[in-house]
Amino acid sequence: KIEELAKARLRKPKPSDSGVIVKGIDNCLVKLSKCCNPLPGDEIVGYITKGRGVSVHRKDCINVGDLFSEENRMIDVEWYHENEASYQVDIEVYSNDRSGLLMDILKEIGTTKAQILGVNTKTTKERIAMIEITLEIENLEELNRVQRAIRKVDSVYEVRRKK
Repeated sequence: KIEELAKARLRKPKPSDSGVIVKGIDNCLVKLSKCCNPLPGDEIVGYITKGRGVSVHRKDCINVGDLFSEENRMIDVEWYHENEASYQVDIEVYSNDRSGLLMDILKEIGTTKAQILGVNTKTTKERIAMIEITLEIENLEELNRVQRAIRKVDSVYEVRRKK
């Protein structure tokens, strides 16, 4: 029984600090790519970099197409589901400009568990408000809740994750 438990414990994969398990490798440097900011729940792929460990991208990232040309440097990765970590994500909100718009959007985000790290707004001559919001969230499910909450705000017509 002790041998069985020891073997089971040895086989348990260890996640990196970023919450990603690299299949077949323990204790390697893993970086979440800034180009696509993958979140738990996203389908991900790993790319073995030269000297900087494994770079993790979303499968739909624009840079992944270039990486597949070097197929021998691709590696299987997966999310580790037992620990909760927070991840940074950028979303874009497009809306018709009006008084109190930003306050209403921030109030809706406040009803979720997401933390607001930054907000950048611009309004065009045509009175279209373009709002970039940087959030700290735990997973893709939470991001979807935030996006649904923002879509409820009057005058908002598009909410999407920035790629």
